Amino acid sequence: MYITLLLFGPTLMIFLGLQVMSSVPLTFTLFYGWLLCVPFLERTLKKNETFCSATSYMGFKQNSQSLKVGIWSGIIAFISIFGGLAWLQRYVIDVDDLLVLLKEWGFTGNIVLWLILILVVINPILEELYWRGFMHQKLSSRFNTYVVFLLTTTFYSLYHLLSVIPMFEWPWNVFSVIPVFLAGLFWSYMRQKWNTIIGGIVSHVLADLGIIFVYLFFVA
Repeated sequence: MYITLLLFGPTLMIFLGLQVMSSVPLTFTLFYGWLLCVPFLERTLKKNETFCSATSYMGFKQNSQSLKVGIWSGIIAFISIFGGLAWLQRYVIDVDDLLVLLKEWGFTGNIVLWLILILVVINPILEELYWRGFMHQKLSSRFNTYVVFLLTTTFYSLYHLLSVIPMFEWPWNVFSVIPVFLAGLFWSYMRQKWNTIIGGIVSHVLADLGIIFVYLFFVA
């Protein structure tokens, strides 16, 4: 039951923030609060670990090869996302409808810059910490590597549907989750191969930056 809650928890936070409360700032508070607090509360209170031990458990370790792969894969992801959406944006995005939706969600005004910084910096760190760090380790004690990859990637991808379905045009909104799933598998592989999430974080930052560039150049 506890594992099920851990898997569905982030999706529930997104659902409450976006679909129920229609607020990006509230969604960020609920979602990132879950990703940060749940792992560290369990490791520090339940397991009596220090902060440094908890971060090491979740994969904050140096590895030059992982970092190199993270940089190169991130650059490829950035080019693919920005270039692909630049090419297909007339089919994928209805800019007028998207701007109305973002305004309804509170993604507007002076707060936008701070929300962008959170998406580019905080989001990759906390998502990798939770899925490829905390959940990867926790599930590894119960399942084989392939099942761990599948579970963490599936539930990582699940809550993306809640945001992309109303943002993009059908059927691109559903198809857009496929690269999210593939990226999750790749970052899980990096975590397993080099026993660190640092490279995955770097790759994730650059991928998210590609999404933000699409917003800045074609929406905002």
